[in-house]
Amino acid sequence: MNYQAIRASMENPLLTAFNNLVPAVPVYFDNITAVPPNTTTEYVRVNITFGITNEPTLTSSVDNARGALVIRLFTEKGRGPARNQELVTTAVNVLETINDTAKTTAGVFVKVGEINGPSFSATDESPHFVGRIYTGYVATVLT
Repeated sequence: MNYQAIRASMENPLLTAFNNLVPAVPVYFDNITAVPPNTTTEYVRVNITFGITNEPTLTSSVDNARGALVIRLFTEKGRGPARNQELVTTAVNVLETINDTAKTTAGVFVKVGEINGPSFSATDESPHFVGRIYTGYVATVLT
């Protein structure tokens, strides 16, 4: 099972999409980069978890994994939900593009499930308005 390739199949398109926004929005992944303490700027936090990673297949040439993808979008609090919703739309567009990608003969083939959310929250302690979407995924390692 190639966990890193599965992560990359979802992380790379998200990173590219948020880096292409004007201005670019920083993206933080599991155990790679830490959000700067006391930041008030907008950013995205992506968490990928693995659930079933040994699902039986009809052939021995593929490995299947199931898990969850959670995307949290942090924007400046007190300015309304519009900017957060723009970032949510970017994330949803990436997930839909992943689902539209055709299966190849090598690499990782990923499909995400229903997208839940967005849900929004803000607390007195945080300087951010937080949007959240999440979905399950199924990944097949083809090589």
